[in-house]
Amino acid sequence: MRLSAAPASALSSATPLLVLLVDSAARGKLPGGALGARAATLIRGGAFKAEPRKTLLLHAESRGGARVLLLIGMGKAADLSAEDFRRAGAIAGSQAAELGAGALVLGTAGAVDFDSDRLQAAGEGLVLSGYRYPGKQDAAASTPPKKAAVASSVRGAAAVLAAAQALGEGANLVRELGDLPGNTVTPRHLARTAQAVARKGRLRCRVHGRRDLQRMKMGGILAVNQGSAEEPFLIEMEYVGARPKATLCIVGKGLTFDSGGISLKPADKMEDMKYDMCGGAATIGLMQALAVLRPPGLRVIGIVGTTDNMPGPSAYKPGDVVRTASGKTIEVINTDAEGRIVLADALFHARKFKPDAIIDLATLTGAIVVALGSEVAGLFCKDDALAGRLLAAGERTGEKLWRMPTYEAYAEKIKSRVADVKNSSGREAGSCTAAAFLFTFTEGVPHAHLDIAGTAWDGRRRDYHVEGGSGFGVRLLYDALLHWDD
Repeated sequence: MRLSAAPASALSSATPLLVLLVDSAARGKLPGGALGARAATLIRGGAFKAEPRKTLLLHAESRGGARVLLLIGMGKAADLSAEDFRRAGAIAGSQAAELGAGALVLGTAGAVDFDSDRLQAAGEGLVLSGYRYPGKQDAAASTPPKKAAVASSVRGAAAVLAAAQALGEGANLVRELGDLPGNTVTPRHLARTAQAVARKGRLRCRVHGRRDLQRMKMGGILAVNQGSAEEPFLIEMEYVGARPKATLCIVGKGLTFDSGGISLKPADKMEDMKYDMCGGAATIGLMQALAVLRPPGLRVIGIVGTTDNMPGPSAYKPGDVVRTASGKTIEVINTDAEGRIVLADALFHARKFKPDAIIDLATLTGAIVVALGSEVAGLFCKDDALAGRLLAAGERTGEKLWRMPTYEAYAEKIKSRVADVKNSSGREAGSCTAAAFLFTFTEGVPHAHLDIAGTAWDGRRRDYHVEGGSGFGVRLLYDALLHWDD
């Protein structure tokens, strides 16, 4: 779906579908010619109450103007947030697909109006609604519209919608990588995707294979990979904006399938472990958005450690001691706590860029799902300024975070008798001890760990989410980077 900006006059033009966002107090004349007049009559008569997410669909009785009018209720205009517009944009896109409309015009009426944030959010919702799972050809599936014009008086509307387009497409790339099966999205596929994104976006990209990892002494990634037939990789992508004032490293966990290794997972829902690379995918999706939008003042390095975790004949075992690139050793208690071992090398590698901050995304623990569900990701950060940036970005983008405790007591729990640290201390405070483990490899650098195990995929269809991958993290991190100096 391609977004474009349009003047208010577009609301009176001939279009397959006109969508108006209206508030519950709307009583005056509506755009849309005869269809708008019919809709206004229904509102005045109480037949349609424009409550949040309620819709009214009207078909034209004669030619000229819009062929179909869709009203989307927004509730009280004074209570609206950008997230409400993002959801409304998704409803508009989904309804257009169900109607078979190849194009639509979206606008506002009554007391509802766009500003820059609301306009971008609506555009994001439209693009996110257009995602379809790429691995199955379904003749019955609805086809999203190819074009969506958004009518507003916002200054610089075209640039705002271009940002929405890039961020929506970045999130949709993450969804695609997560939704495709593990025998398609292998570590090599992830590396090639990063290379393709870098070529198109004029980014620097280096992919380190097994021999490089051996030379770099990345014993963490190599240990997790021992049971696998796939080659492991460390992916580096670098964006440099005009006059960079800050260097940020984004590190993603890229486990393309996690069987649990010798500490084998239960069979129930193991198929979902293809999503264990969503942190890595979000890193690649973010770099794609940066390459398109090219914000000034930033140098951003995206790093992804990728392998799968299999119980092959050479697999690493509970009780093994692994030496990482940092020189620190890890006692393996549970081979299903493998993501943090991969991240140990990736995070240490990030320090070599002398970043102002490191942010990692990882589908790290089931414990965070128990604590926060699929609504909010866990934020672990000892630096208040960094945590504040991310929390604010979460509120603005709807990709919300909840700050979790990082007390020193959690670090005590992962001390090992035979190594520097152990990779698990059991179920108690599992997310907090996992974060404490990661922090031991980034000492001296502000570091935020985002545990996205609950938000990276979902089994429900709601708003701009579909069943499967959510694309979580692209919009959140881009917003945080864009407001870095605020």
